[in-house]
Amino acid sequence: MTTTSTAQSTTHNASGQRVVISPADFGSGAPMEVGRAGVRDRKLIYPEVGFDASTLCLGLVEIDPGHHSPLHRHNCEEVYYVIEGEGYVEQEGENFPLATGDAVLNRINVDHRVFCTGDTTLRLAVIGGIMLVPLLPTWPTASPYEILEQADEA
Repeated sequence: MTTTSTAQSTTHNASGQRVVISPADFGSGAPMEVGRAGVRDRKLIYPEVGFDASTLCLGLVEIDPGHHSPLHRHNCEEVYYVIEGEGYVEQEGENFPLATGDAVLNRINVDHRVFCTGDTTLRLAVIGGIMLVPLLPTWPTASPYEILEQADEA
């Protein structure tokens, strides 16, 4: 009698699809954080980190006190849930206060950015539509994000 051993993955199902991601595997280097002090944009559920999601992505944005994300827009809806911290979201030039437990809807192609005004890091769970649909020639950049202000660092 022959026994076979099947190794159980802790991150992928039997079909090879990724199911779980741990912090050590979160993606970084998103246009939101490049050249910008005090802003971290972690990719959790994204094609770039091995998920084959077809309609949604999940990220974690952290903004340190006194910093803000760049003014930007994108070709999908996006929802923020404030895990902790306080600040405000600017949409089309209007400011809306944020605090732990609040949620925000950023509509398609609406200019927006987030400011951290508290004493602790503002942490946002970010859920958005997959932005990897064919963007050109109708989208103005090769990236799904259109960053509308220069980075503050070289």
